[in-house]
Amino acid sequence: MKFSGYMNVYLMDDLSWQYEFGDRTLRADNLKDLELLVNLYGLKWNILDEELALKSQRIDENNFTGFFNVYRKDDFWHYRKTDLKSKSLQVLKKKVLANGFEWKETDKNLAYKNWKLDERKFQK
Repeated sequence: MKFSGYMNVYLMDDLSWQYEFGDRTLRADNLKDLELLVNLYGLKWNILDEELALKSQRIDENNFTGFFNVYRKDDFWHYRKTDLKSKSLQVLKKKVLANGFEWKETDKNLAYKNWKLDERKFQK
């Protein structure tokens, strides 16, 4: 867990975001969704460290893959909330489906771009 620059917000190991306030814990896959949840619960969303908050925003932006529950970390594609990972998106997709989990695109253009870039990596 890493501090994000936002009050009570932490970057988790699976690159999701968690807001902790008293006994309340809210979690989301990206900062925008987490901010919405925090506001819906009437809690405060504040920046404590501008530089660190900007760094967190860059991490968050670079982690959108275009696939539901998929994130990239340390040269591996991971499926969130599982131990499934692979250096290849195609292999990860097979593992996800074989384990009965959902595989879907959340952003068609971004998914296509990542899929094609991943394919090129293995065609060399």
